[in-house]
Amino acid sequence: MKKQLICMVLILAAVCCMFGICAHAEEDRLTMNMETVNLYINQSYQLWATGTTEEVLFHSENTKIAEVSGDGVVTAKALGTTKIIVQTDSGMTAECTVNVLNGVSPKELILNTQDITLKEGESYTLKAEIKPAEASQTMTFTSSDNAVVRVDKNGYMKALKAGVAVITVTTSSDAVSKKCIVKVNADTETEQTAVTVKGSLYSITGEKKTQMFVELRNSSGFKRVETDENGMFSVQKVRQGDYALLVYKGEKDVNPVSKAQISVGIYHLNISCIMNGSELVVLYQKNNTDSEIKELILTSKEVSLHKGETYDMNYYARPSGAVLPTVMGVSQDETIAAVDADGRITALSEGKTSITFSTLDGRLSQTCQVVVSDSDGNRYSGVIIAVESILLLVFVGGFLIRYRKFMKRREKEEFGFDEGDE
Repeated sequence: MKKQLICMVLILAAVCCMFGICAHAEEDRLTMNMETVNLYINQSYQLWATGTTEEVLFHSENTKIAEVSGDGVVTAKALGTTKIIVQTDSGMTAECTVNVLNGVSPKELILNTQDITLKEGESYTLKAEIKPAEASQTMTFTSSDNAVVRVDKNGYMKALKAGVAVITVTTSSDAVSKKCIVKVNADTETEQTAVTVKGSLYSITGEKKTQMFVELRNSSGFKRVETDENGMFSVQKVRQGDYALLVYKGEKDVNPVSKAQISVGIYHLNISCIMNGSELVVLYQKNNTDSEIKELILTSKEVSLHKGETYDMNYYARPSGAVLPTVMGVSQDETIAAVDADGRITALSEGKTSITFSTLDGRLSQTCQVVVSDSDGNRYSGVIIAVESILLLVFVGGFLIRYRKFMKRREKEEFGFDEGDE
């Protein structure tokens, strides 16, 4: 009997231990602010640990290559690679790989601005210079919030929505970097549409007017394009509003030979223009109207991403010949996934949300479900949970079997019979 009681206690202890380990793993996960740091000799970098309230201790695997202070300041000493390890009293650890590089070290990074304000939809190129000139000129640009400002490898920034983002520019040495604060203001203009105005230009006698210049102008600016060999022209990215439509003989002429007034809405526009002296007669060609558009089609209605990944959503109208107005997306939870004016979805944090894409008139809409995973390593978390559940069931099952046998023997000892005697 004592052996059976000891066995049951051990099983229960194992189950409790497993629960304790799982709970500890989920609650506390020690990490450092950097997984890899690149430095040149005599450069320093600040590391810190997160994920615990315990006191932490830093140490270097090879102090000849890199030393680390008690508060996490790493100093490169010699060429090579080593690891900086941080540890808690309870035994949790995290590590950072330090690469000490050879060559001329960047000493200074100069940005053309470190504080800029943009409007939604505007773009700007952040220029950076590394000194001395003989040092590596490699630079990396990253945005703290891709839903607010997106930046490419050359420093080209696109303001996507109102908010604040920090663009970090890093050299080949992590010790030499600069930040630029980008404030994005909401576009106060009511015209958020960018459409295409296509047309043809003829004389009153029906002659195609080639190599003429057609211009759309209003208080916000102008766009001038040349007609092709068929008298056709196309003006891209025209916003909603009223425009003067002007025709010039030369690219740099300031006096138009014909002019008219047109209105641009939220749909792409096709027009025929007839030059009758100084008067320009504009005929609006028949298009498929909004009433003929039956459905808005998305390239995907379910998108799975990992944190930091992006997906470019495309859309079109049904029937295929219908003219589709500008489409905008709205995320139900922008902390999980955001969408910009171009339809690019950016995964921000783990979770599920939906993004609704709608035409500006609000008549057509479609919804896409977005699932964001924390990282590649978590795609197997379901399998791990299943394995742990099976192990738990095995432990509990073993405990119940042992307990039942124990009770049967106890009854037999006390009453002198078992179930088979009945």
